[in-house]
Amino acid sequence: MASKLVIDDTGYETEIPENSLKLGRPPADPEIIKAFIPGTIVAVRTKVGEKVREGDALLLLDAMKMHNEVCSTVNGVVRELLVTTGDKVEKGQLLIRLRKD
Repeated sequence: MASKLVIDDTGYETEIPENSLKLGRPPADPEIIKAFIPGTIVAVRTKVGEKVREGDALLLLDAMKMHNEVCSTVNGVVRELLVTTGDKVEKGQLLIRLRKD
């Protein structure tokens, strides 16, 4: 599976072996978005009440000097936004609640 990583406006193509995809677990509740790594919220790209599609970027999280897009896991509506730009977050911290369509 090919994926694109962007660092400082430069795109890099990466290859993810199919067997590594089996190691990850699906989210227990796809309507809850949690931080997958500690870091700082550098951009909020959504608001409460906004309709989102699976894969839409909701937040930009800076961790270890890399920007990571936090994306919607479902088609739905943003029900609750629990962070703002500049917030420091811990791994596993609740960031957004969605309502699945």
